Amino acid sequence: MREKTVGRSLRLLAPKDRRKLGLVVAIQIFLSGLDLFGVALIGVVSALAITGVSGQVTGNRVGAVLEFMHLDSYTFETQVAILGATAGVTLIGRTLLSIFFIRKSLFFLAHKAAIISGDLTSRVLAQPILQMQKRTSQETLYALTGGVSTLILGILGTTVMLASDLSLVLVMAVGLLIVDPGTAIGSFIYFTLIAFLLYRLSSTRVRKLNEAIVETSISGNEQIIEVLTNYRESIVRNRRAYYARKFAKNRLDLSKFSAENSFIPNISKYVLESSVVIGALLLSATQFVTQDARHAVATLAIFLTAGTRVAPATLRIQQGFLKIKGASGSVDLTLNLAKEVEGFSIAVDTDPALALGNHEDFSAAISFTDVSFAYPESKVQILSQATFKISPGEFVAFVGSSGAGKSTLVDLLLGVLLPDNGKITISGKLPSNAIEGSPGAIAYVPQDVAIAIGTVRENIALGFPEEFATDERINNALKIAHLESFVLSLENKADTQVGERGTKLSGGQRQRLGIARAMFTNPKLLVLDEATSSLDAETEASVSAAIQSLRGGTTILMIAHRLATVRSADQVIYIDRGQILAKGSFTEVRAAVPDFDRQANLLGL
Repeated sequence: MREKTVGRSLRLLAPKDRRKLGLVVAIQIFLSGLDLFGVALIGVVSALAITGVSGQVTGNRVGAVLEFMHLDSYTFETQVAILGATAGVTLIGRTLLSIFFIRKSLFFLAHKAAIISGDLTSRVLAQPILQMQKRTSQETLYALTGGVSTLILGILGTTVMLASDLSLVLVMAVGLLIVDPGTAIGSFIYFTLIAFLLYRLSSTRVRKLNEAIVETSISGNEQIIEVLTNYRESIVRNRRAYYARKFAKNRLDLSKFSAENSFIPNISKYVLESSVVIGALLLSATQFVTQDARHAVATLAIFLTAGTRVAPATLRIQQGFLKIKGASGSVDLTLNLAKEVEGFSIAVDTDPALALGNHEDFSAAISFTDVSFAYPESKVQILSQATFKISPGEFVAFVGSSGAGKSTLVDLLLGVLLPDNGKITISGKLPSNAIEGSPGAIAYVPQDVAIAIGTVRENIALGFPEEFATDERINNALKIAHLESFVLSLENKADTQVGERGTKLSGGQRQRLGIARAMFTNPKLLVLDEATSSLDAETEASVSAAIQSLRGGTTILMIAHRLATVRSADQVIYIDRGQILAKGSFTEVRAAVPDFDRQANLLGL
């Protein structure tokens, strides 16, 4: 699982980035040789010190080193000073170089994580809506943010550091084998066994803890969003205390998981510290029993110096594997998401000025030919063999009971959903091609308008750079939505903050803000899904009049339950259980559909 996770993580990087990462690993492996050189010099200094104090002749190995470094002609004190200083500079220099390259690699990976997050976000937004709806918004949010950081920094970053520490341990092992094979093999088995047992005992628990932390965090976020979204209902139903208690329990569970996850690495630290002390005592006893003092001191110095480098590296290796194991339990959302969106191309941004032009090359002619659609894993057709044509400049109303398929039809028209059968064209093109080719020519106002945190101006020009949100464009959109007088009465006019999800606006004002947003791009095709449902009668009449004034120059498609708003439509299309029962003028549809006629009579129409 660990190798699989690391491999999948690496595939998120471009080939040239993988080569750069490989170069950093190669440099770290080379630097491990400096550690071996420094440790060897410490051994030489120790042996030289013993022979110098006792007046003995230096051994062959020590003599060869002195001759190689051209120190054989110097005094004993000078030799020790030069060798000691060289060893210190080498070991400290190796540490500083490792810090430098690890820092560079982590900053490099952090930069790549940001790019990958942006890339995945673009691909996610290119997915069909049904694919996106398979995940909750909080799962998608985590996968694109925290999940990517954990994947790139937590797993790949740790892998780079692991490569450094593993190479250090292996190089030291080879060097120590040359000095004393028996002691080296015994030490290697001793520390490897301890590290392996610690990893085996901790790894499964760490993975489960990380999975629990991610799931609990996402669940807690969803609980807060749920109560804030339904705040008024929670007051009326007197359930605020329930939500607070539920969230408190969630945080308590999360604190337990987090505390245990933070404590586990300390177990390894203390066990390895104790193991180093025990190992040093055993090595000292063995060396002085089996060797002469000079050889024992030199060997002991080499092994103890190596231990000061190997023991921390062993601890980092063991904790690094634990970190990767734990992280692999929290990145599945990101890895699965990355696999899902592989086939989706990144959306190409268009010039905002094109979306705010006159759209002269766009013809708002719409054609549905034998269009059918059913949601996946459902045998019920939401739309069945729908066929109709809409000419440019027409005002067309879609009517029918709730659940008849009107909103699904709009989603198909806008390219949000793709039909199972049949063909849909706008301006002679598939909906997606028409939108890409003529950005801004099509506008949509949903029943529930999403209001972003920001100003009135920012909400109207949502998705456009601020330099395009000129007073002229904003005021024109406000006039059509009959929101101009309200905005002018505000202290900061169009630069007034609307609050989170438009909490400083009434329902009707939010709806009209959505209409103003739609009109910002001067669309040739305007689609309204119950867009006047939240307006009072007087405001609805004025907004409807404004919409009517667009007739001829703008094709208007409206889904409406209020029949008074569709009486003047050029074409009324009645939908029932996914089928078009009638189409024609308001009077013609009344004559063809008894239910529609009865509704009109009840309203006095």
